[in-house]
Amino acid sequence: MRIDEITVFVRVLEAGSFAAAARLLGMPTTTVSAKVAALEKRLGTTLIHRTTRQLRATSAGELYLDRCRAALQEIETAEAELASDNDEPTGTLRITGPTVFGRSLLPELIMAYRQKFPAVKVEVLVMDRIADLVAEGIDLAIRVGPLKDSSLIVRKIMDGYGGYYASQAYLDRHGTPQTLEDLADHQIVGFSRDGKMLYRGEIVDVTLDAPITSNDFYVSRSFIDLDLGIGYLPAPMEKAWRGQQALVRVLPEYSTPPRSLYFVYPRQRFVPARVRTFINFAAERAELLISSR
Repeated sequence: MRIDEITVFVRVLEAGSFAAAARLLGMPTTTVSAKVAALEKRLGTTLIHRTTRQLRATSAGELYLDRCRAALQEIETAEAELASDNDEPTGTLRITGPTVFGRSLLPELIMAYRQKFPAVKVEVLVMDRIADLVAEGIDLAIRVGPLKDSSLIVRKIMDGYGGYYASQAYLDRHGTPQTLEDLADHQIVGFSRDGKMLYRGEIVDVTLDAPITSNDFYVSRSFIDLDLGIGYLPAPMEKAWRGQQALVRVLPEYSTPPRSLYFVYPRQRFVPARVRTFINFAAERAELLISSR
């Protein structure tokens, strides 16, 4: 059994072409093609159907892919664990995430991470689209679940939630609501995608009359900062950046249904130490950052 041939076979199907797999593996396309051909010859079966425009796994190839992918992941995990104690992270970590996390959680995480690993440079790419990590040369992405099936490695960070927030000055002038019905007597900063909340384990529909509505959390946060009303925000935005006033959560028994937050990164033969250490560091600190706000 040749592990290198199996690795190449898996990467070809994950990358979608021999050329893309060759770039990922750092070897000539001809070598990639030769290794797949050698594997098929050794097994005595065709694993990949090739045409001039596309390739796809045969039925035998799909079965073999599932088993090989799981086996390679176990091997990679074992090697990463052995190397983690001796591998000092260096280089540039390119990380992407949605705007709400790129402006709230990431700055504090990166500041703390670089205090521990100053040799690592960090480039943050804030975007609300799903980036092609391999094609765009990105090491790591933050994504909100549920996730679509893909060939990416997934690591859960935490479960996130949202709630209702107001400035202390607004509450001092208008009082603090004690029930959902009390919100009818308050100014509401609406968000275009809100409406369903979790209350005592059950999903309830919440309809609020809002004179001000936005589809951007940072605009909503600005309105709340200006003491214009009570609004919905994700928990990380309760205190989104240094120097900003802390908000007060109202009606804390109401929250959005939890949505899991994940790190995803491309499958590769060796996961860089900067990726492994940042994932572990962030997973340990993310909930602490939110709970301390």
